[in-house]
Amino acid sequence: MPLGALLYLASYGARMPLLAFRGLLRIRNLALILVPAVALGLFALALQDRVDPRIAAGAIAVAIVPAPLVATGVVARLRGRMDLTGALCLGTIIVSLLVVGSRGALAAGALFVALEVYAIAAMIAGAIPPLRDLLLPVLRVVGWLAFAVVLVNGAMSSQLVEPLAFVVAFALLAIGVAVAYGVALLTAREPLAAIAGAGLRDPALAVALATITAGPDATGVPLSYAVFCVVLTGLARLAR
Repeated sequence: MPLGALLYLASYGARMPLLAFRGLLRIRNLALILVPAVALGLFALALQDRVDPRIAAGAIAVAIVPAPLVATGVVARLRGRMDLTGALCLGTIIVSLLVVGSRGALAAGALFVALEVYAIAAMIAGAIPPLRDLLLPVLRVVGWLAFAVVLVNGAMSSQLVEPLAFVVAFALLAIGVAVAYGVALLTAREPLAAIAGAGLRDPALAVALATITAGPDATGVPLSYAVFCVVLTGLARLAR
């Protein structure tokens, strides 16, 4: 697991409120977590044997990683429900743990290290809240810097992104957003929190997973997905 990805996980593990687990007890939240995950997974699996294996591997990496760990901070800036976003994001992390571990020895090994780093940071922060609160400004900076470092390293080590990678990445984004929005309307949940916390996927973790399991050339879809996520965030910010 790349150092940047580990720093990214540790930073957000320390900031994840443990009370977010309570949100997973609500059926409406579980529906928001599972339905988009299934839709994205089915689309990614349908690409196997139909497109370049590197494109398919990148699509699977995007589909099975959790929601963006930066989602809570972004939703807070957009004046959305940060608590709901955090609960949904935590739920996608649990789903991702169940799926990634079945993707082979490399993925399982990376998953073990990532989970260990995230859990240790969360436990220390939960046990010593004053220390966590003192370090929050530093953790925010570390989290964003690590997020950027993972994407930049992925872009530098990858070959030129193929046009098909952009098409697949856009399809993954559109499916996640549309399904999360539809389920949010049906369950009377806030659409912004539903999209950010359950409909989107973390491009930095997807880049790291694709690199580990299929090599740097498989990062085209995750990198393209990152571009679309940034554009979507900017449009949401302008709309608000």
